[in-house]
Amino acid sequence: MFWDLLSEKNNLQLQISDFEDDESIKALELINTILKSKTKPSKIGFCKQCGSYHLIGWGGYGRKVRHMYVDSESVYARRLRCKRCGKTFTILPDGVTYYKRFGNKDYQEMVDLRCSRGSGYRRLSRRGKIKYCSHVTMWRQMQKVGQQTLDAFFDLGDLPFSGIIIIDERWISMGNGIFHFGCSAFDGINGRTILAEVYSEFTEKEAEEFLILLSKLVDIEYLVADDSVIQAVFNKVFPDAIRQYCIFHIKKNIKKAFHVPKLMKLSDEALKAREEILNIFNAETSEEAIRRLAILVEKRHTLPQNAQSVVNRLVSKIEGLFQYLDHDIPKTSNQAEHTFSLFQPIIDAGKSFSTGVGNFFRTLMFYKNFHYYSSGPNKDQNIMISMGINSESMFDFIQLP
Repeated sequence: MFWDLLSEKNNLQLQISDFEDDESIKALELINTILKSKTKPSKIGFCKQCGSYHLIGWGGYGRKVRHMYVDSESVYARRLRCKRCGKTFTILPDGVTYYKRFGNKDYQEMVDLRCSRGSGYRRLSRRGKIKYCSHVTMWRQMQKVGQQTLDAFFDLGDLPFSGIIIIDERWISMGNGIFHFGCSAFDGINGRTILAEVYSEFTEKEAEEFLILLSKLVDIEYLVADDSVIQAVFNKVFPDAIRQYCIFHIKKNIKKAFHVPKLMKLSDEALKAREEILNIFNAETSEEAIRRLAILVEKRHTLPQNAQSVVNRLVSKIEGLFQYLDHDIPKTSNQAEHTFSLFQPIIDAGKSFSTGVGNFFRTLMFYKNFHYYSSGPNKDQNIMISMGINSESMFDFIQLP
């Protein structure tokens, strides 16, 4: 009788109206529900082995999920069985990944702590609010994020670009006296990090590789950078683009050329020559700046030796010295310097393993686009929101864990 309970043609089919007491009615409803769940195909997906959509419930089990700041919680994992091939598999609740002890948001919180606080992995893992979290677990999540950042940069490659690129480099300590070279490219207007990469050395070969990779993301019209190897090979990759040296670094190098020990003073001739050289960059037009430089070139033999070398270097760079006076572009790489000033204490404090410094640097540069706010009219918005991308987390573009 119970065997053919769901048969529509069976005259002996039990009806709920045949029972009068509540306990018998509840028992019949429970049996009916169990039989339907065992035979009715599930609508949650398909079998990964044979592709059939005929999935039926096959029980389940409970498991614990750890969290960063609260106690562990128990969740229920459903088991399903394919009626076609007999394959059984598990469906976990949202926010939980197979073979992972922590929830997905907790792994993202680990990376966020590493990027925002800069403490070492061991120190972060020993914080009182973080329970049962190993420093190795944090390191592994940081590596997973760093390995996906290059693809994430390309996912943002279709965003509007001002045509002005600012490139700057930074030595990154790996501990034990070993350093790598981190190179980043920023939008010259809004400061968005377009690309970041790390190299063990930075020669013309590595600089050209970086620029070729950058050319796949944006079309560059203007470059603003300091006097580095990037300037030397830039026009090989972007032959029609205009180069501008960072005036801040140019002035810094000029002052360094006139440096003397504390107990000594510059001569009056040297002080006057330094002021005349620095006054070149106060001109309002490029013609005026070139005229002032030409006057110094004519009388360079009467200048002190250090002033002569400075003038000769300026003449060799004249093509990229005064472009900011003719075009509406920045004259300094402040966007890059501002970013590095934010992250430099974190980079210094966060010594990483030899295989992890590149992933750490790329993650920091990508993290900046979503979690740091700029001044001006968009001071209450991150860079992505100010550009029309409704996202406040880099994990919208990076899968973790």
